[in-house]
Amino acid sequence: MQPLIIEKAPPSIIVKLSTSPSRIPQEISNNHDRFWNEQISKNPALRNGEAFTITDIRQTPEKLEITVVKTDYKHYLYTMHHPTCDYPCKVIYSCASVITKDNHLAFGRMNQTTSTPGRLQFTGGGLDESDLRDSKFNMEDNISRELKEEMGLDIHSPVVRSFRPKFLKHKGSHDFWAVIYELSVDFTANELHDYFLNHNQHIIENGQQPEFDKFLFVPLEKEAVEAFLQNEKAPMVDYLAETLLKYTEK
Repeated sequence: MQPLIIEKAPPSIIVKLSTSPSRIPQEISNNHDRFWNEQISKNPALRNGEAFTITDIRQTPEKLEITVVKTDYKHYLYTMHHPTCDYPCKVIYSCASVITKDNHLAFGRMNQTTSTPGRLQFTGGGLDESDLRDSKFNMEDNISRELKEEMGLDIHSPVVRSFRPKFLKHKGSHDFWAVIYELSVDFTANELHDYFLNHNQHIIENGQQPEFDKFLFVPLEKEAVEAFLQNEKAPMVDYLAETLLKYTEK
């Protein structure tokens, strides 16, 4: 595993879809199928939707350009559980650190019905074909949709103080890439927590399961962040600890 990198997001981020098919040997594809069948026997709520794997990366201080091809979720899930596998699904996704007006950073705990139950992570998600504009993915549309679905937050709402790409994450356990946006809201931590609970209740009343079953808030102060990281026992997505620490750097 390579050391995880959290760096400043470049001014230009371009994610392009290649028309070339994903070429996975049949033996590898069979492994994906066997593992997928095991997983859905444990969690029938899983759905094998689309996913996109990186085939080319070109990076300069001013620009990141990534090319992806279409694959599927079972390929991604197999990679998640087999970090050293051949032909991994190497994804790029968006996520958002949500900052309250009383300087807390908000993130969620994944619901037990998801593929990563109990994991702590920011709101976010993988690429979706609905984000395509010609052959390019609109990453802002991508994270906007996730924020709306998972927290009920609209980036164009009056409660949003600012919204921008903040960090770029890569390397780490799977060398997945992430564009980490920062969303500052005109809510205190308590107000945002109530807002989140109301949003989840609305999802449940409509016969669905929310992505997060709990939201956590950490004050963006060095001592508070270090204490949280030392005492929290729940699994965390790989970027979470490093991003929290980045916010406490002077």
